[in-house]
Amino acid sequence: FSPVALCCDSPAAAHMTLTAFTHLVFAFHVPTTLPPTRSVEHASPTMFFDQIFGLGKAKASHILLSDRGRANFIKTQIERGDITFTAAAKEFSTCPSASKGGDLGLFGPGQMVAEFNDYCFDPNTQLNELGIVRTQFGTHIIKLTKKP
Repeated sequence: FSPVALCCDSPAAAHMTLTAFTHLVFAFHVPTTLPPTRSVEHASPTMFFDQIFGLGKAKASHILLSDRGRANFIKTQIERGDITFTAAAKEFSTCPSASKGGDLGLFGPGQMVAEFNDYCFDPNTQLNELGIVRTQFGTHIIKLTKKP
C-alpha cells in the first residue's frame, strides 16, 4: 500500500516509499527557520500558528475574581513564585477559561470589553507582566503573552 497512489496517477509515484513521500511533503510544508529570538527548544505548533494567523492580534491569559483585594493578594503570590499563573487560574478564577489555565487564545482589537481591550492593546503593556483590570465581569489579573 502506498499513500502516494491515492493522490497520484503516475506509476513511478505509486512506487515511492513512505519515507520518500514524507520527505517530499515536509520539504514543502514545515517551516525551516525559527524567529531570530527563539531556539528549537521553544518551538511549538502553537507558536507557528500564532505567527501565521495572529498578525494584529493579542494573546493573553487571565484570572477572573470578584474583588481587587483578592486579585492583589493572588498577583503577589504569583510574583513571589508561591504559585504559577496557570495553577492560580485553575484554582481561583471564576471564568470558564480557568480549565485552560486562564488562556484566552488570540483576539483582535475590540473583541474584548473596553478596559480589557485597552490594557492588552496598549503599547506600554509589557509581555508576561501581570496587570489588574476592572471590568463589568469582575477584576482580572491579566498576563499578556503576545502583542499585536
